[in-house]
Amino acid sequence: RFIAATLMAIAVPCMAQLAMIVGLVGRFGAKGLGLVFGTLIVVWLVLGSLLNLILKGESPEIFVEIPPYRLPYPQALVKKLWMRTMGFLTDAIPWVIVGIFIVNVLYSLGVIEIIGRIAAPVVTGLFGLPRGAVVALLIGFLRKDVAVGMLSPLGMTMDQLVVASVVLAMYFPCVATFTVLIKELGIKDMMKSLLIMITSALIVGGVLNFVLGIFN
Repeated sequence: RFIAATLMAIAVPCMAQLAMIVGLVGRFGAKGLGLVFGTLIVVWLVLGSLLNLILKGESPEIFVEIPPYRLPYPQALVKKLWMRTMGFLTDAIPWVIVGIFIVNVLYSLGVIEIIGRIAAPVVTGLFGLPRGAVVALLIGFLRKDVAVGMLSPLGMTMDQLVVASVVLAMYFPCVATFTVLIKELGIKDMMKSLLIMITSALIVGGVLNFVLGIFN
Protein backbone atom coordinates (compact mmCIF):
# COMPACT_ATOMS: atom_id res chain seq x y z
CA ARG A 1 0.00 0.00 0.00
CA PHE A 2 2.82 2.41 0.89
CA ILE A 3 4.65 1.79 -2.40
CA ALA A 4 1.48 2.08 -4.49
CA ALA A 5 0.34 5.29 -2.78
CA THR A 6 3.78 6.89 -3.08
CA LEU A 7 4.17 6.00 -6.75
CA MET A 8 0.69 7.26 -7.63
CA ALA A 9 1.32 10.56 -5.84
CA ILE A 10 4.70 11.01 -7.56
CA ALA A 11 4.35 9.75 -11.12
CA VAL A 12 0.63 9.79 -11.97
CA PRO A 13 -0.71 13.30 -12.73
CA CYS A 14 -4.40 13.95 -12.15
CA MET A 15 -6.62 14.58 -15.19
CA ALA A 16 -6.67 18.37 -14.69
CA GLN A 17 -2.89 18.54 -14.39
CA LEU A 18 -2.53 16.21 -17.36
CA ALA A 19 -4.66 18.53 -19.51
CA MET A 20 -2.61 21.57 -18.47
CA ILE A 21 0.67 19.79 -19.26
CA VAL A 22 -0.60 18.74 -22.68
CA GLY A 23 -1.81 22.27 -23.41
CA LEU A 24 1.37 23.95 -22.19
CA VAL A 25 4.10 21.58 -23.37
CA GLY A 26 2.15 20.16 -26.31
CA ARG A 27 2.69 23.29 -28.39
CA PHE A 28 6.31 22.17 -28.79
CA GLY A 29 5.16 18.90 -30.31
CA ALA A 30 5.48 15.28 -29.28
CA LYS A 31 9.09 15.73 -28.16
CA GLY A 32 8.21 17.83 -25.13
CA LEU A 33 5.34 15.59 -24.06
CA GLY A 34 7.49 12.51 -24.61
CA LEU A 35 10.17 13.93 -22.32
CA VAL A 36 7.66 14.71 -19.55
CA PHE A 37 5.75 11.44 -19.58
CA GLY A 38 8.82 9.36 -20.43
CA THR A 39 10.59 10.78 -17.38
CA LEU A 40 7.61 10.05 -15.13
CA ILE A 41 7.41 6.46 -16.43
CA VAL A 42 11.13 5.91 -15.80
CA VAL A 43 10.79 7.38 -12.30
CA TRP A 44 7.79 5.13 -11.64
CA LEU A 45 9.72 2.00 -12.68
CA VAL A 46 13.04 2.83 -11.00
CA LEU A 47 11.58 4.20 -7.76
CA GLY A 48 9.11 1.33 -7.51
CA SER A 49 11.91 -1.21 -7.89
CA LEU A 50 14.06 0.56 -5.28
CA LEU A 51 11.23 0.79 -2.76
CA ASN A 52 10.42 -2.88 -3.32
CA LEU A 53 14.04 -3.79 -2.53
CA ILE A 54 14.45 -1.46 0.45
CA LEU A 55 11.15 -1.82 2.28
CA LYS A 56 10.59 -4.87 4.42
CA GLY A 57 7.47 -6.88 3.99
CA GLU A 58 5.95 -9.91 2.37
CA SER A 59 3.41 -10.42 -0.38
CA PRO A 60 1.71 -13.68 0.58
CA GLU A 61 -0.03 -15.64 -2.11
CA ILE A 62 -3.77 -15.48 -1.81
CA PHE A 63 -6.04 -17.88 -3.62
CA VAL A 64 -9.51 -16.52 -4.07
CA GLU A 65 -12.29 -18.18 -5.96
CA ILE A 66 -13.50 -15.78 -8.63
CA PRO A 67 -17.30 -15.52 -8.70
CA PRO A 68 -19.16 -15.35 -12.00
CA TYR A 69 -19.34 -11.91 -13.55
CA ARG A 70 -22.69 -10.19 -13.43
CA LEU A 71 -23.90 -6.78 -14.45
CA PRO A 72 -24.24 -4.55 -11.37
CA TYR A 73 -27.62 -3.17 -10.43
CA PRO A 74 -27.76 0.49 -11.56
CA GLN A 75 -29.42 1.63 -8.31
CA ALA A 76 -26.76 -0.03 -6.16
CA LEU A 77 -23.98 1.35 -8.37
CA VAL A 78 -25.32 4.91 -8.19
CA LYS A 79 -25.84 4.65 -4.42
CA LYS A 80 -22.30 3.40 -3.84
CA LEU A 81 -20.85 6.07 -6.11
CA TRP A 82 -22.79 8.74 -4.22
CA MET A 83 -21.61 7.43 -0.84
CA ARG A 84 -17.97 7.33 -1.93
CA THR A 85 -18.15 10.79 -3.49
CA MET A 86 -19.78 12.37 -0.44
CA GLY A 87 -17.33 10.60 1.87
CA PHE A 88 -14.37 11.97 -0.08
CA LEU A 89 -15.81 15.49 -0.24
CA THR A 90 -16.54 15.46 3.48
CA ASP A 91 -12.92 14.55 4.20
CA ALA A 92 -11.20 16.71 1.59
CA ILE A 93 -13.16 19.98 1.42
CA PRO A 94 -12.39 21.16 4.99
CA TRP A 95 -8.67 20.64 4.36
CA VAL A 96 -8.85 22.53 1.07
CA ILE A 97 -10.62 25.47 2.74
CA VAL A 98 -8.08 25.54 5.57
CA GLY A 99 -5.21 25.35 3.08
CA ILE A 100 -6.57 28.22 0.98
CA PHE A 101 -7.08 30.31 4.12
CA ILE A 102 -3.52 29.67 5.32
CA VAL A 103 -2.00 30.51 1.94
CA ASN A 104 -4.00 33.75 1.73
CA VAL A 105 -2.83 34.73 5.21
CA LEU A 106 0.77 33.96 4.26
CA TYR A 107 0.38 36.07 1.12
CA SER A 108 -0.96 38.98 3.17
CA LEU A 109 1.91 38.74 5.66
CA GLY A 110 4.54 38.54 2.89
CA VAL A 111 5.65 35.08 3.98
CA ILE A 112 5.15 33.65 0.49
CA GLU A 113 7.53 36.26 -0.94
CA ILE A 114 10.14 35.42 1.70
CA ILE A 115 9.82 31.71 0.95
CA GLY A 116 10.17 32.53 -2.74
CA ARG A 117 13.46 34.35 -2.14
CA ILE A 118 14.76 31.47 -0.03
CA ALA A 119 13.78 28.84 -2.61
CA ALA A 120 15.02 30.84 -5.59
CA PRO A 121 18.58 29.37 -5.56
CA VAL A 122 17.19 25.85 -5.83
CA VAL A 123 14.65 26.78 -8.49
CA THR A 124 17.01 28.86 -10.62
CA GLY A 125 20.24 26.99 -9.90
CA LEU A 126 19.29 23.33 -9.64
CA PHE A 127 16.25 23.30 -11.93
CA GLY A 128 17.29 26.09 -14.30
CA LEU A 129 13.90 27.80 -14.04
CA PRO A 130 13.14 31.53 -13.86
CA ARG A 131 12.56 32.99 -10.41
CA GLY A 132 8.89 33.54 -11.19
CA ALA A 133 8.40 29.77 -11.17
CA VAL A 134 8.82 29.78 -7.37
CA VAL A 135 5.27 31.03 -6.89
CA ALA A 136 3.90 28.32 -9.18
CA LEU A 137 5.69 25.65 -7.15
CA LEU A 138 4.19 27.04 -3.94
CA ILE A 139 0.68 27.18 -5.41
CA GLY A 140 1.12 23.55 -6.48
CA PHE A 141 0.39 22.51 -2.91
CA LEU A 142 -3.21 23.59 -3.40
CA ARG A 143 -3.84 23.04 -7.11
CA LYS A 144 -1.17 21.50 -9.32
CA ASP A 145 -3.15 22.16 -12.49
CA VAL A 146 -3.36 25.87 -11.63
CA ALA A 147 0.38 25.86 -10.86
CA VAL A 148 1.16 24.42 -14.30
CA GLY A 149 -1.00 27.12 -15.90
CA MET A 150 0.92 29.82 -14.01
CA LEU A 151 4.06 28.84 -15.93
CA SER A 152 2.56 30.02 -19.23
CA PRO A 153 3.19 33.81 -18.83
CA LEU A 154 6.85 33.27 -17.87
CA GLY A 155 8.03 32.78 -21.47
CA MET A 156 9.89 29.57 -20.64
CA THR A 157 11.69 27.37 -23.16
CA MET A 158 10.59 23.82 -23.90
CA ASP A 159 13.33 22.39 -21.68
CA GLN A 160 12.31 24.63 -18.78
CA LEU A 161 8.65 23.68 -19.17
CA VAL A 162 9.58 19.99 -19.25
CA VAL A 163 11.61 20.30 -16.03
CA ALA A 164 8.92 22.40 -14.34
CA SER A 165 6.12 20.00 -15.32
CA VAL A 166 8.04 16.98 -14.03
CA VAL A 167 8.97 18.70 -10.76
CA LEU A 168 5.39 19.89 -10.21
CA ALA A 169 4.09 16.37 -10.79
CA MET A 170 6.55 14.87 -8.31
CA TYR A 171 7.57 17.28 -5.59
CA PHE A 172 4.58 17.57 -3.26
CA PRO A 173 1.02 16.25 -3.20
CA CYS A 174 -1.83 18.71 -3.60
CA VAL A 175 -4.18 19.15 -0.64
CA ALA A 176 -6.63 16.52 -1.87
CA THR A 177 -3.89 13.90 -2.37
CA PHE A 178 -2.32 14.96 0.93
CA THR A 179 -5.60 14.24 2.72
CA VAL A 180 -6.00 10.85 1.08
CA LEU A 181 -2.42 9.87 1.96
CA ILE A 182 -3.01 10.71 5.62
CA LYS A 183 -6.20 8.68 5.62
CA GLU A 184 -4.67 5.66 3.86
CA LEU A 185 -1.14 5.61 5.32
CA GLY A 186 -1.33 7.49 8.60
CA ILE A 187 0.77 10.52 9.52
CA LYS A 188 4.03 8.61 10.07
CA ASP A 189 4.06 6.79 6.73
CA MET A 190 2.70 9.88 4.98
CA MET A 191 5.73 11.85 6.19
CA LYS A 192 8.01 9.10 4.87
CA SER A 193 6.22 9.24 1.53
CA LEU A 194 6.51 13.03 1.51
CA LEU A 195 10.26 12.83 2.12
CA ILE A 196 10.61 10.39 -0.79
CA MET A 197 8.62 12.75 -3.06
CA ILE A 198 10.70 15.83 -2.25
CA THR A 199 14.02 13.96 -2.52
CA SER A 200 13.02 12.35 -5.81
CA ALA A 201 11.83 15.67 -7.25
CA LEU A 202 15.10 17.40 -6.36
CA ILE A 203 17.22 14.61 -7.85
CA VAL A 204 15.15 14.07 -10.99
CA GLY A 205 14.68 17.81 -11.62
CA GLY A 206 18.40 18.49 -11.27
CA VAL A 207 19.45 15.53 -13.42
CA LEU A 208 16.85 16.34 -16.09
CA ASN A 209 17.99 19.97 -16.25
CA PHE A 210 21.63 18.82 -16.57
CA VAL A 211 20.89 16.25 -19.28
CA LEU A 212 18.73 18.62 -21.33
CA GLY A 213 21.44 21.27 -21.03
CA ILE A 214 24.00 18.89 -22.52
CA PHE A 215 21.95 18.16 -25.63
CA ASN A 216 21.06 21.82 -26.26
